[in-house]
Amino acid sequence: MKSIQYFNFQNSLSALNFYEKHLGATNINRLGGDDKMFDDMPDDYQIDKDFTMHASFEILGETFYCSDTWKNKSIDNTGAIVAFTFDASNTADKERAEEFFNRAVAGGCEVTMPLGKTEWSEFYGMFNDPYGVTWMVNAE
Repeated sequence: MKSIQYFNFQNSLSALNFYEKHLGATNINRLGGDDKMFDDMPDDYQIDKDFTMHASFEILGETFYCSDTWKNKSIDNTGAIVAFTFDASNTADKERAEEFFNRAVAGGCEVTMPLGKTEWSEFYGMFNDPYGVTWMVNAE
């Protein structure tokens, strides 16, 4: 058994595009409202072609899921945190974490704690993305 972070967004398509461009998301698979499976839905349940029923994507080799809120109602993801941990002695992992962090910040994410040594970690940093999610990197 494993656990997978599942996000709800008002506009998952926008989030997926941002994550691909600025967080390096790969292997994006999306079931949208334009899928033929929704053609025969009753009028009350028709959804926009840009609506995301379900999507999966990977960042730094980890899988995440997401979908749109019903009728694209606003949602506050404040408090949702993703933590990537890595071995402090693994130089390649540290470089990947630093690249991930810097790419996100260059793309417009807000730094809440700069990358660096802390009392509890050899290498730690946090940022918030435009969708309310907090991302952290932490060396153990």
